[in-house]
Amino acid sequence: MGFKVDAYSDMGTRKNVNQDALLIKQAKAAGYGNICLGVLCDGMGGLSCGEVASSAFVNRMDTWFKTELPQILLDKNITEPLDKSVDVSSAGQLLSRVEGQWKRVVTEMNDKLKAYGNNNGIRLGTTVVAIIIVGDEYMTMNVGDSRAYRFNKKQLTQVSHDHSYVQQQIELGRMTEEEAQHSDKKSMLLQCIGASESVSPDFFTGKIERNMNFLLCSDGLWRKLEDKEIMGIAPQRSGIKKLAEMVMNRGESDNVSGLIISI
Repeated sequence: MGFKVDAYSDMGTRKNVNQDALLIKQAKAAGYGNICLGVLCDGMGGLSCGEVASSAFVNRMDTWFKTELPQILLDKNITEPLDKSVDVSSAGQLLSRVEGQWKRVVTEMNDKLKAYGNNNGIRLGTTVVAIIIVGDEYMTMNVGDSRAYRFNKKQLTQVSHDHSYVQQQIELGRMTEEEAQHSDKKSMLLQCIGASESVSPDFFTGKIERNMNFLLCSDGLWRKLEDKEIMGIAPQRSGIKKLAEMVMNRGESDNVSGLIISI
């Protein structure tokens, strides 16, 4: 399967700097076909040097794609299972290895950004949402409230989990979705890379299908959009830019960023 990609990032209407950072990488590997990686980070707006944190994490994932992923791809121990009744594909085994490496990257970068902040007398942090597609399988990772969506023409599903105060309150039954949208604590995160003592990313895996789309976006993009707008506009030519302009026209003042990978 092939991929069509699109990405856009805007400083927004009120910020003086864009603290978001994005990455899309593609490669072809023997035995796996086309591989696609997408990463989006949102540097923390209330903290100093958020753009340093987001760009540092994106650069680290770029290095991972260039140097560490090839090592896994060349590992001869990843093979089709002998027991064909066990549904563990070579792509699934690969993604399991990737998950372990991404967890180490998150811990590494959390420690490095905390040390950088302590040495410079500042606090900085970043969210991350990432996806890798291998064969007919995908895996997402997220920390914070930047989101991943999977959708086609008929249905949209969030495939990430917000690490935010309002999401926690919704799950505890103490707040409705509508109350969360208007809460003055909607930007309060429970964890982010660089500003948390420890970080536990969430991972989700699934199968891909033709005509499936994946959207990764910062909260500046998703907060003022309806599902049907994402489904209808995101896959269009320059669709992410159109959505960004739409939310800014609706009063969004944060940095606005997104990337889409279409199968």
